[in-house]
Amino acid sequence: MKKTLVLALACGVLSHSAVAHDRWILPSHFTVSAEAGKGVWITSDVTASNQVFQYDKPYGSEDVEIITPQGKKQWPSSSYKGSRKSVFDYQLVADGTYKLQKKTSPRYYASYKVKGEDKPVYSRADKEATKAKMPANGYDLVGVMSFSRVESYVTLNKPNDTALAPTGEYLELIPVTHPADIVEQDVAEFKITYQGKPVSGAEVSVVKEGTVYRNQLNATKVTSDNDGMVSFTPQSAGRYLLHVEYQQPIKGNPLADKVNNEIFLTFEAGLD
Repeated sequence: MKKTLVLALACGVLSHSAVAHDRWILPSHFTVSAEAGKGVWITSDVTASNQVFQYDKPYGSEDVEIITPQGKKQWPSSSYKGSRKSVFDYQLVADGTYKLQKKTSPRYYASYKVKGEDKPVYSRADKEATKAKMPANGYDLVGVMSFSRVESYVTLNKPNDTALAPTGEYLELIPVTHPADIVEQDVAEFKITYQGKPVSGAEVSVVKEGTVYRNQLNATKVTSDNDGMVSFTPQSAGRYLLHVEYQQPIKGNPLADKVNNEIFLTFEAGLD
């Protein structure tokens, strides 16, 4: 995805360059088979980049969570952080679908203006904390709560749905079409929720790998309907990066006036 596709905070708390990189987990296998009880090792790259699946900035992999087919939470067996990417290894043992996820804790930011000055002042603190240190001639104080998820799914032998279950917290992208069943020329469906409720009007962009080798991004853009549903059709087999973003004013929260949430999902469309 190009920088123009990545959303800066609504109030301009972070500069565009600070949030312009896509983030992704790219597993070595999305679906893999093995004899019962033998298991399979996979490795995954974790990075932030301006080109889809091109290594740019390392994005730590040591805190990646792995939700097993039984719904238990595990972590990588080993991880490494280099100069352009991070890598982690994990052994798939039980049959079923695993969720690989890296999520941030909610973070708060704020901005305000000062009389007589042209540029706003940015603060990496919540609205209340920023207000306490804001000068007397400050005004137009706006707070934002930011949250993001970076996700992928891997299936060993037979897929199941346990790791796909939503938590009801913040922005979530819930597979309706199982990730192991996404194939070229077939419709893939997802549901977008915020705090467990369907989100309408969320913007989704889907980009196939190989952007460095073509002049056009060729992004598929869709918007969630009133039920939070989005659907799209991968035109050819390969690996894709999906980005969903959501902004919304919030009421009754003294720490923020708006939310800015986003999700990056890596998936594979198989051959028909």
